[in-house]
Amino acid sequence: MPESNSLYAIATHVVTNAQENLLTLLCGMPDEELPFKVITREQAFMAQGVSIDSLFDEWKLLQPEIIRHLNALTADDLLKEIQHPRRGTVTGLGILLSMNTHMAEHLGHTELTRDLVKAL
Repeated sequence: MPESNSLYAIATHVVTNAQENLLTLLCGMPDEELPFKVITREQAFMAQGVSIDSLFDEWKLLQPEIIRHLNALTADDLLKEIQHPRRGTVTGLGILLSMNTHMAEHLGHTELTRDLVKAL
């Protein structure tokens, strides 16, 4: 359907959203230290590719950085208020909760897409 997002675009958004919310906002990592180039939400949803391999490669770089930085967070870090560019003021815990909910929604989108493809 023309108005829907491709699975590639959704996967790109999920990876870039995780980097932004977890590493940049929650953990305070500067852009120049991030595992891969920052792109906008709009750019993520316009992403196209013939193979998912590049996204897997990005995830392989991002995942250990997320684990390392999340493991270093303190209780104070999770309670600290952070200015989110789209959600206003939230706590570190709020970022984790919204990330969990957001990613679950996209998992649902991909599962529906898979089921529609299987039905064809």
